[in-house]
Amino acid sequence: MWLLMRLEYIILIILAVCFYFTNVNDYRKDKNREIFVNDNLKVSSKVITKSGIIGYVAKINKNEVILITGDVDNTSTITIEKSYIDNILE
Repeated sequence: MWLLMRLEYIILIILAVCFYFTNVNDYRKDKNREIFVNDNLKVSSKVITKSGIIGYVAKINKNEVILITGDVDNTSTITIEKSYIDNILE
């Protein structure tokens, strides 16, 4: 009986440790990507937002970025916060 209880607790502890390290690793990866974007973002960079919109940076303000999206015949501009840029593609 004691052996079974110990085994259950050991399994729970192992699962908790795995869950913790998985979350810490994801947080660290997101933080590094955010630092990379803030350091390397410039006008004419091709970016993707967290919602999946792909566009080119037209203007960078303090906390906002103006993106140009669409094709040659039908372009549009959107203003988003810098924190919503997920990655720089080019």
